[in-house]
Amino acid sequence: MYRFIYIILFCFITFSIDAKSPHGEKFNVDCATCHVTQNWTTIKKGYDHNKTKFPLTGQHKNVDCMKCHVSLEFSTAKSKCYECHADVHQGTTGRDCERCHNTSSWIVTRIQSIHQEAGFPLRGEHQTADCNRCHTSASKLQFNNIRTDCYACHKTDYYGTAGKPYDHAVLGFDTDCAHCHNMTGTEWNSIGKGFDHSFFPLVGGHNLSCNECHINGDYRVKLSTDCTSCHSGKKAEATALNPAHTSLFSKYSCAECHTTQTWDNVKFKQHDAFYKIYSGHHKNAWTKCTDCHVNDAGFDATNTCSRCHNDIQHL
Repeated sequence: MYRFIYIILFCFITFSIDAKSPHGEKFNVDCATCHVTQNWTTIKKGYDHNKTKFPLTGQHKNVDCMKCHVSLEFSTAKSKCYECHADVHQGTTGRDCERCHNTSSWIVTRIQSIHQEAGFPLRGEHQTADCNRCHTSASKLQFNNIRTDCYACHKTDYYGTAGKPYDHAVLGFDTDCAHCHNMTGTEWNSIGKGFDHSFFPLVGGHNLSCNECHINGDYRVKLSTDCTSCHSGKKAEATALNPAHTSLFSKYSCAECHTTQTWDNVKFKQHDAFYKIYSGHHKNAWTKCTDCHVNDAGFDATNTCSRCHNDIQHL
């Protein structure tokens, strides 16, 4: 009798040790976490899915377990979006659904940052543009790769300047609109500072609006880079009387005395040749050209101390 009981107990223990979980060999969770003692089919919500590599967030919290766990071996459950959800974009956006969507809703809320990551930030008018104007297949939920250069979309605008003072094709303007136009502006007239003007650097006082030199916006006329082409006639700088610029100083170019920063920043580059008179105290900030060159006085200024310092009393 006792021998029979020992045999039964041995078999029960052996079976218990060798029994495999229907959830897979790697599923090491206490049965009581999910099951009740009354029956195996009643499942209680005791398993913390957030401790797994697939936490339940958003809409996944409300999904029936068996919809994802189609078999009792839980390790076989799919974890990639595209493995459970049909690709309505037909492969045009790749398989990384989370780049645009989240578990709360399919509605895309981060359009700005998505374009930023794609290398085409939505600025200026592009912020309010109709998506379908660029993504022509968007109505089919397909987002094929499209060109991001200005010319691809604004070819009509480029050639629409034909016959105008700023005829882009005739003038050979770059098809990269951003070289001239301000991409953060709200209209084409928002001209930026991107045009390569290195042949005549727009620095200092020359950092002007384009139309101040290109009169009436006519860019077909080739402008002279000589100072007097702009700074002459009725210009106050060219008609200065103290010292006079229209007589003795007229033989020099503006750049020999002035810089592009300001008219007041004057340094005659050839002055050192005149007996090095422009040295010592004569180079101090309080010494101005007009201290010696009064009115129309130029080369007739006598380079002697007494010319300016004749009132000094010597002991």
